[in-house]
Order: sequence, then C-alpha cells, then structure tokens
Amino acid sequence: MPTDFVLPLLGFALSAAVVAVGIGFHRYGSPSPSWVLGIVAFLQPLNGVRPFGTSASLGDLALAALALGCLPFLGRLHMPPRVLVPFAGALVMCAGGLLGMLVTDGWWQFPWLLRFLLGIPLVMIILAIVRPSHQLATWLAGCYAAGATVSAISAITGPVVPGFARASGFGEHLMHLAVSTMFAVVLAIGWFVSTSSTWQRVLASAIIVICLWGQLLTGARSALLGTLLAVGYLAVLGRARGVAIAGGMALLAAAVLAAVMPALPQGSTLHRIFGGELTGLVTLSNGAHVQDALEAISEIGAHPLTGLGFAQGLDAHNLFLEAANMGGVLGLAGFFLIWGTIAALLVRQLRYGVRRKDWLRASLLVGVAGYFVLAQLENMVWDRHLWFFITLALYALPRTLADPDDRQDPQASGSTSTSAASPEPSPACTTATSQ
Repeated sequence: MPTDFVLPLLGFALSAAVVAVGIGFHRYGSPSPSWVLGIVAFLQPLNGVRPFGTSASLGDLALAALALGCLPFLGRLHMPPRVLVPFAGALVMCAGGLLGMLVTDGWWQFPWLLRFLLGIPLVMIILAIVRPSHQLATWLAGCYAAGATVSAISAITGPVVPGFARASGFGEHLMHLAVSTMFAVVLAIGWFVSTSSTWQRVLASAIIVICLWGQLLTGARSALLGTLLAVGYLAVLGRARGVAIAGGMALLAAAVLAAVMPALPQGSTLHRIFGGELTGLVTLSNGAHVQDALEAISEIGAHPLTGLGFAQGLDAHNLFLEAANMGGVLGLAGFFLIWGTIAALLVRQLRYGVRRKDWLRASLLVGVAGYFVLAQLENMVWDRHLWFFITLALYALPRTLADPDDRQDPQASGSTSTSAASPEPSPACTTATSQ
C-alpha cells in the first residue's frame, strides 16, 4: 500500500467513476437511496485504505454503518434458497472452525473467528435484508468494479513492492487487487456485449484495459488463469455468438499483451508465466506456497475430523485444504454447501445459455467461478469484499425457465417479444438505505 499522499488523493478524486458506472447501468435500475449502497460497494475493493489505523479499512467501516442502518429492518430478512444454502454452509464452516479451536485449545484464534463471522455471514445478512433486485445487484457490482478500477489506477501510477516488483494498488495485499480486478474485467466484458450504446462500450473497454493492466502488475498467475477461464465459460453461455466474440477478444488481447510485456516489471504476471528473470523473493514465495500446502495435508491427516481451527486455514493456499484444515468434516461440509450451490447454478445456466442482453448479469456469477479457480492456489476465502460481490452475483442471476418468477417471462419461454417487465427495487432497500 503506497504511503505517498498523492496516490490516495488521486484514488478518491477518481471516485467519480462510480457516477459514470452508475449512469452506464441506468437501465438496470438505480433509485436514489441505492447510492448509499453504491458507496459501500465502491469501497469494498479498497480495503487497503485505512486512514484511522490498521484495524479497519474504509470499506469495513462503511459495511458496519450499513449494518447499523439495516438493524431496524431485520424483520425483512429473507434469503432465497440460492443464498440461504451458501449462508448455511458458512455457518457450518464456522462451527467446524470453532470445534477445531476447542479440540486444540486454540482460543488465541478468536480474532480469526470474528474475522470469519464479520466476513461471509454478516455480508450475506445485510444484503438479504436489502433484498436487491437483479437490476440493483448488477448496478452495485458495477460500483464494486469502479472501486477495483481506482485500485488498479493506483497500482499503475504508483511504485511496485520492493523485492517482489509487484503492486497492490489500494488493496490490503496484492492478491486483493488481483481478485477484485478479475471480477471487474469479467463484469466489464459482460457489460460490453450486453449494451448497444457506443459510449457505454467505450467505458467498459476502459475498465477492461485498466483492470487487466493492474492485475498483471500483481504478478498473480492464478488471477489471470481465473479471468481467462471465466471469460471462456461466459463465451460458452453465449453459444456461437459468444465464442466468436471471445475469439476476437483473445486475439486482440494477445497482441496487446505481447506489445506491453517489455514495459512491465519483472514481477509482473507475464514475466512470471513466460520465464522472465525473477527476483529472489518471488522464487522464495513460490517455494513457500508448495511447502504450505504440503504442511496443510500433513495437519489434515493428524486431525481429519475436527481440524485445527481458523488460523491454520489461512496457510494452505488452497480453498479445499483451508476448509479441511480449519474445520475437518464440518469445514468440508460447509465448503460443499457453498460451492456445490454455486456449481449447480453454473451448470444450470450452461444448460439454458444466456441471451445477449443478460450477459452482464451472467458475468457476475461467472466471475465467481473465476474466483474459485484462483482460490485453488491462494488463501482468499475470508475476505469481506469478496463475499459482497459473491452475494450480489447470487441476486443478479439471469432469468431461466428454472426460476419460478420467470415462468411468465415471454423471452424465457421462447416468445418473440422483445420486452419483459423488470422487477422494481425492493421496498426494503429503498427504506433501509434512506436512514
């Protein structure tokens, strides 16, 4: 995180990007009270901005303020099944971690337990109280992408981390910038395809370029892999048209990346992939990740039923190993509840495909699939800003015949009609965010 005053000033000046993205998503709905939520969404990827000390970022404080604002409306809490099952999985994982703490007398891990509880469950409860329509959820994801873009700009204009030759932007860690820009790139591609407005496509293209550049500066090969696989899956959802669009984008991207590679630092993603000269710290980091995974496997073998508690789950650099090492059987049960639900939604969407106008909505869920790929090589399950985006993805699913509220949708049933009624933002959101 750069300490130079100029970069934070630049970042907050560029918060006007929220306005631009909000206007760009106008047809997906953005009632005036939702700007409160939009600010919260914008701040989530900027979790390295901590002006009041090291304990809480601006995004954390904004989320806490939103939670307090939602308290009077707790009675409106309602989770659709696609949100309720992952929420239950999060609680089961939490119970597994708590059991691991009890068995190993690891009460010193209590701060990690709180971090988990203030991560997944709190975020999902807040958004379930708000109950955003798919329009509002998509718009908020756009605000999140705007925050990721600002973080990427700070990485591009600021210095790289000494020794690693990599950048973290306004993220707490370089992987925070990597994963938030991955979400932003996938979402911007969906926006580019789903809109017919020239200026919106220009803005979407700018987000793609800036966030991909910022992602490359993190040196995170897993993030680039997740981005590519997510975009490929999105293309398959779009059938022949999608594959053609993705093919054209791939050729263009390959040419651009080849041109810019000489200007990137040694620790950048492209240099790490194509065997450029690496710094000593980067080489040590690669070896440490492998060693951490091996140690996690050994620890799981020693405590297969209960795990070792929350702190151990931060070391494995693999989502599956983290769950098992943290909470044993319960940890894995929670893991499969969360990711089994998301996988089922992705497979179901593959069966139905996605219409061009719904590429933007589909890109949210597809971005989560990209994160799952990334998380097989990184330890990123705990962070609040990820679960803000993931929960939004569950509310912004494209319509399919499998959804009860879409059975009357003439487009979903194959009608030639070109319009369908768009649900209004929920009263809970309008009321709760006006406090």
